[in-house]
Amino acid sequence: MSPTISVAKRFCGPPNSGNGGYTCGLISKAMHVPADITIRRPIPMETELSIHENGEHVRVMNREELIAEAAPLIFAASVPNEPITFKGADYASANSPAFHNHPFPTCFTCGPDRAEGDGLRIFPGKWQGNSREYFAAPWAPQSDLADRSGYIREEIIWAAMDCPTGFAAGFPWAGTLVTGRLGAHLKAPVRAGEKCILLSWATGQEGRKHFAECVLLGEDGTVRAESRATWIKLA
Repeated sequence: MSPTISVAKRFCGPPNSGNGGYTCGLISKAMHVPADITIRRPIPMETELSIHENGEHVRVMNREELIAEAAPLIFAASVPNEPITFKGADYASANSPAFHNHPFPTCFTCGPDRAEGDGLRIFPGKWQGNSREYFAAPWAPQSDLADRSGYIREEIIWAAMDCPTGFAAGFPWAGTLVTGRLGAHLKAPVRAGEKCILLSWATGQEGRKHFAECVLLGEDGTVRAESRATWIKLA
């Protein structure tokens, strides 16, 4: 029997579909390797999705409907050497575009309508580095998102690594963008309550496709995770 995953309603992106980062995290966790995942259709929630492996490649199905495809990730972010602090990220976050005309205000990761202790409430805002403009956000994940060892679950880290790339890519001021592809490498664990920084930056655009990368910095300044994403402009 094929392994399955299911996305609970708490972990939505748009109101009626699963959060792209969270879902990709579940898929990567099932693959047991860093993964590069292409989302083909909106992700149904409260539904068993089956995972079908063909060598190193994976197809995620809702019965006969293809939802996502995945393969092992080959990627390393160009880690920026920037003097950002948790306080500086917090200052940038106060002016996040998330607070203005957010098309998905209940998104698990970046929705401003999610209550403390419910959504992640990650609100990236512009921050000027030495070499380019970034988006930065502070994040101190709550304990209910951790495993028994006190480390934040993989799928939650994936969720945190998703939306910051969207803001760097132009969400929401450049239009309504959704995650089309996300790859992430979780390099080291994150403790519950640890004061982390998410730093993201744009890497280009091709028509409706917007590209960006992100790193998650731990309280000691080391890179705990890195991601790259393709966002698709809907409108």
